[in-house]
Amino acid sequence: MSLRFRLSLLVALTSLAGLLFFGLLAYGLFVRQQVAQLELLLERDLARAQQLFSEPEVGASFSELGADGFTQQFVNPAGEVTIPPGEADALLLAETPTLVRLAGRPALIAAVPWETGSGLQLGTIRAALDMSSALAARRVLAGSLAASGLLIGLASLFTGLGVLRRALRPLNRLAAEARQVDPASPRLARYSGPQDEVGDVADALNAALESVRARQAEERASLAEIAHELAAPLTLVAGHLDTLGSRVEDPALDVARSAARELLYTSQDLLSLARGELEQVFTPRAVDLNELLTQLAAAYPGVELLIEGPAKVAGSPERLVQMLRNVVRNAVQASERPEEVEVRLEPGLMHHIHVVDQGPGIPAADLPHIFDRFYTKRGGAGVGLSVAKRIAKTHGGDIEVVSETGAGAHFTVTLPSLEAQIVKEPEV
Repeated sequence: MSLRFRLSLLVALTSLAGLLFFGLLAYGLFVRQQVAQLELLLERDLARAQQLFSEPEVGASFSELGADGFTQQFVNPAGEVTIPPGEADALLLAETPTLVRLAGRPALIAAVPWETGSGLQLGTIRAALDMSSALAARRVLAGSLAASGLLIGLASLFTGLGVLRRALRPLNRLAAEARQVDPASPRLARYSGPQDEVGDVADALNAALESVRARQAEERASLAEIAHELAAPLTLVAGHLDTLGSRVEDPALDVARSAARELLYTSQDLLSLARGELEQVFTPRAVDLNELLTQLAAAYPGVELLIEGPAKVAGSPERLVQMLRNVVRNAVQASERPEEVEVRLEPGLMHHIHVVDQGPGIPAADLPHIFDRFYTKRGGAGVGLSVAKRIAKTHGGDIEVVSETGAGAHFTVTLPSLEAQIVKEPEV
């Protein structure tokens, strides 16, 4: 559930709760005021009748209400209606205004003593006021409040959502910046919104990215130092072993030469990472993949090489050799026998280089991380495939792998052909 949805839901619920509270409060105040006014009218009318009977006034009416639905009775102590004559049923006796139902209709009733000017008790004066019209007014008010509340609520909701969307825009831009951060080469996020909570998040993010960049600089410096210290003696050892191998045929010597060569390649990968060479722009040149793969197969005797046609790309020969060597070397190490590795070049608008081994395969849990830097399950530095992936990306291509445990691994290197690169230059 997104933050925008949660905040939108909160705005909607808050608006509805506020409107509901306002509507109930307005309706309750109206009912209270209405009842108070009707009770006051009824009490005044009864007081007038009581006053006129004790102090008669020629031509005066006992009631000023005189409206439909109003009833006034003079009832003797026996409970019989004296005025107006002919009414059989007396109204209920209520000392204070009380809401009851008369003949199925709501009515407000009240009563006062009926006495003469000399104080003689003659009974009670009773009155009833039909409340049907008052209740109808309440229903009209409730409907009006509901309709206006709905309109106001919708208007408030859409207005609030618009304001909320605008308020979240800096956060959305910051999130987009954060998603585009490259872990290998992080750059600071740009933020142009107000210096509020979102601004604090942007500052914290940039501080973290700055720390990552500083840490990467330290790691690269350390890697460069280590790689340099390894490369110098390994180059010397590999050179001497090659010279000795040209003079003496010894299987153990061949194993030593291979081991020295693999260590030298690893040191070169570490040096490339340390110097940031993989992110540096290069001047592309026309490169024949057939020649590179033929030379690579010669360096790993026993690897089966199948070339289905001419294939040229635009790129750096040194980086492409490094990329292909790392993929093939990984396959040879996994199979432990070069004879179980097949390299097939499938030319086209996008060239595909398939490297298939018969090794133990890659577990499903490791597949998403196989190209991560320093990730390894079989020993080694864990940089070869990471370096190869980045070189493929800088040449406009990619590397994918399909594997199952016990079924070997199938790496596919995809590179745009020279013809495709003429139409679109490589992104480096």
